[in-house]
Amino acid sequence: MFGRREHQGDDDEEVAVDAILESDLAAVEQWIDVYLKDPSVDLRKKLLDVLERLDDQIDRSDAYENSPIGSAAFGYSSKGAVIGETSSASAAEDIPGSVLLAQTTLIKAAKREVTTPTPETFADLRAASQALAAERNKQVD
Repeated sequence: MFGRREHQGDDDEEVAVDAILESDLAAVEQWIDVYLKDPSVDLRKKLLDVLERLDDQIDRSDAYENSPIGSAAFGYSSKGAVIGETSSASAAEDIPGSVLLAQTTLIKAAKREVTTPTPETFADLRAASQALAAERNKQVD
């Protein structure tokens, strides 16, 4: 997820994440919160829709990453400096690496829940949501 490369820093390291990707992640998080309160079929479908939009953004990032545009083939390249970038002018936000890792875990749990919902996948989604909230709380303290 978030490109084909692993982009995970240690807990204290800030990582640059494409602002659109971070916005899409926030939208997914909001729908996960709604779904956890009411795990209905209709809300599962809406969660699936926002997960698919996130996947589309990730696909655009992967296409940019794999294109020769802005690559080192034409000299120095900063390509890959921003996770999820889709152009050389991608706006970025710095977030703690541990938060990005928790978001990744949450998204993976959500994908499992929407594709094969079981009591276990729902519990995993709830746990991943709580872990992300705890990680964000650590950053505030």
